[in-house]
Amino acid sequence: MTENNKILSVEKLGIRRSERWLFEDLSFDLSAGEVLQVVGVNGAGKTSLLRCLCGLLPKAAGQVNWGGNGELIPLYLGHLPAVKPELTVFENLKLHPIAGQFATDEAADKAIIEVELHGYEDEPARTLSAGQTRRVGLARLLIANTGCWVLDEPFTSLDVDGCHWLEQQMINYVEKGGSVLLTSHQPLTLLKEPRLLTINKQRQI
Repeated sequence: MTENNKILSVEKLGIRRSERWLFEDLSFDLSAGEVLQVVGVNGAGKTSLLRCLCGLLPKAAGQVNWGGNGELIPLYLGHLPAVKPELTVFENLKLHPIAGQFATDEAADKAIIEVELHGYEDEPARTLSAGQTRRVGLARLLIANTGCWVLDEPFTSLDVDGCHWLEQQMINYVEKGGSVLLTSHQPLTLLKEPRLLTINKQRQI
């Protein structure tokens, strides 16, 4: 591993919830072209870790450095699809920045077709099924111009074909030099043995 291909560097990171440590003294790196799967028991802090890395949750200790000098903006997709029900499918992809940038009409249309929602562009998101709503969120992966996807349980509500599609998108992305950091209870069947990062739940005394 060289400094030039390092996407993320984490040193002695610690996160607290109220007066309780979720974890502390966590250090790891993520490089271009790598998949890193965060594993651990429920309550260990997997989701909190991803949110902290993306600036959505404060850290109690340690350092997080993206892209060597902090210039990289990762795409974060949380456990919930973050789709506004009152907006149409198209509007959900157009009206909010994705990894710091707004999508063009062409990119949004292309992504909608790729996630098999063609014909639903003008439908309010509240009319969609859970699986369709998840696909609206995942369409952002096809639009984002970033070096890293941070995904929290991205396979939720997807059928078998949808899970295979998403894994293939990850494979295509890392083959082009992107990196993926994810949590998942869904077994990964296409990805070749992603590197594992185990979060150990802190023992409370």
